Amino acid sequence: MAESIFAEYEHKGYPYRFKGHIAVDLLAGGTPSDPKVAEGWIKGRGYKGDLKDQLLVNEVAKIMEERGITEEQAIEQAAQNRHLIGFKRDENGLYVEGRHLKACLKEAVSIAADVGKIDIRGFGANKKKGVRSFVAEHIFVVERKLHLGVTEPTEVLQSFIHTFRGDGIQYSEMVEGAEFDFTVETDHDFGEEFWAQTWLTAQREGVGAMRSQGYGQFKVTAWEPVANGKVTRRKAA
Repeated sequence: MAESIFAEYEHKGYPYRFKGHIAVDLLAGGTPSDPKVAEGWIKGRGYKGDLKDQLLVNEVAKIMEERGITEEQAIEQAAQNRHLIGFKRDENGLYVEGRHLKACLKEAVSIAADVGKIDIRGFGANKKKGVRSFVAEHIFVVERKLHLGVTEPTEVLQSFIHTFRGDGIQYSEMVEGAEFDFTVETDHDFGEEFWAQTWLTAQREGVGAMRSQGYGQFKVTAWEPVANGKVTRRKAA
């Protein structure tokens, strides 16, 4: 991304900056995969008569019989029929988007405010503005990509889904013990209690997909204010 012509004023406009680190117990990917990715996954599981997933074996065989096509073509068709949900990838491996972490923060603030863990109003010059909309406009996750430090998922979880179109099977990429660094910046001094209650709530609510099933719960293992590009405190033990 090109540098802004007003970069020299950025530290004044957003003077509160934090470096953090998150460790997730079991992180679920939430991005529908390209059929080619699903195809590669099927082949990678050892198909050619050695595929452990009997459901896929049966599906490929059925497609071959019904359509009179080759095994290779049947695998490609099966991939297009699969619901493979996973992570985005680039040359540095798997990652989640920074916007997902911001969404996690917004959700946590809303939940914490519901029970009075944090004040609902009183932020900024407009004291009447609610904390939910205020946070959305004044807290930013700097990174667009939050890399997990791995190139492949730890496992692929199989689950059954129910939609108005009928029942189906969904495969979800999971990363056990996922970790990533992140940076948060804001133009408002929220204070330590606000951040503590927000992150404590976020940890339990989780990040990523399938949070309602308990996936994505995490711990913030580092949260340090940054001044002039330097962390001003040590990591907690």
